[in-house]
Amino acid sequence: MSVNTPADTMSPKERIKAFSEGRPYDRIPVNPSLGEHAALVLGITVAEYNRSAEKMARAQIAAYRRYGHDGVGVGPGSTAIAGAIGSRVIYPENSTGYIDDYPVKKAEDLESLAIPDPCTNKALTVYLEALAILVREVGDEVPIGFTIGGPVTIAAKIRGIDNLLRDFYRDKELAHRLINFAVQCTLPLVREAAKFGVGFGIADPVASGSLISTRHFKEFALPYQKLLIDGIREVAPAPELHICGDTKHLLELMADTGARSLSLDNAVDLEFAKRSVGNRVRISGNIRPTESMVQGTPDTVEENVKENLRKAHDSPQGYILRMGCGLPINTKPENLHALVASARKFGRYPYDPALFA
Repeated sequence: MSVNTPADTMSPKERIKAFSEGRPYDRIPVNPSLGEHAALVLGITVAEYNRSAEKMARAQIAAYRRYGHDGVGVGPGSTAIAGAIGSRVIYPENSTGYIDDYPVKKAEDLESLAIPDPCTNKALTVYLEALAILVREVGDEVPIGFTIGGPVTIAAKIRGIDNLLRDFYRDKELAHRLINFAVQCTLPLVREAAKFGVGFGIADPVASGSLISTRHFKEFALPYQKLLIDGIREVAPAPELHICGDTKHLLELMADTGARSLSLDNAVDLEFAKRSVGNRVRISGNIRPTESMVQGTPDTVEENVKENLRKAHDSPQGYILRMGCGLPINTKPENLHALVASARKFGRYPYDPALFA
């Protein structure tokens, strides 16, 4: 079936507002959460992107102008927050930063760590400064987001993931102290970022159902994710929560955190998620980062979009096209263009299932 691609009739901010309020909108929102891929659009290295608020913001704006997606944002995730606490972070020239050394090698090391001041700690101020530029430059036309790490993942990045997972069995008290400390280190940053009127996203991949059991999620992830989300809700709308991997057996618990939206890995079937929690929270995600966006073609992306719309277009609280996990830096630009074009082509509102059958 040949399908015309209609032009947008709303700005991204108008579209998201109408979508959120249950009013008619022109097409399904699509937000690939570009992250460090934006550096390539601006023609700078990933290291330059991570070290400069100005370049970070300009790269995000350039990518938004090129692709026309529905959300622009920055944020320290878990790595930079851990770096602000005391982990040693390495930023390669053209790949994602990683932790090279952890400050909590034994239980007493935690006592020597302090909650970082987001207004003076350079590992964090770069993101707040970039956020200010984004709000000033494009905040009137596109929603601005701020992504922070989840508490289990931040704890893993100051302790080491293997050590933290062992602590779940051998030193539960230390595990609880670490994860609670991660929340206390994140809340001051949340309060500063909220002053810009932005939305929040939380990424907590170490809480994945592919890594920890449901029992450990209930004990070590749920209470602290809820604590963080409660803190966000004091100063901003409820955030989106993303947990990598297979979280089918965790969906109800993820909805219990108080998150407004759940961003789902492509390991989770959208039809199952819709039936499980679609009446409680908005769902998003499920575009395959590797198979579709890196290894695939525009036709592959189009089919992925149609598949997701078939499964989730009628989710009671709504569905947004997003990545199933972080967008790889080396994503093909033509596939990002195809993602947004497919939203226009097949996701125009009111939805016509014949378009994506």
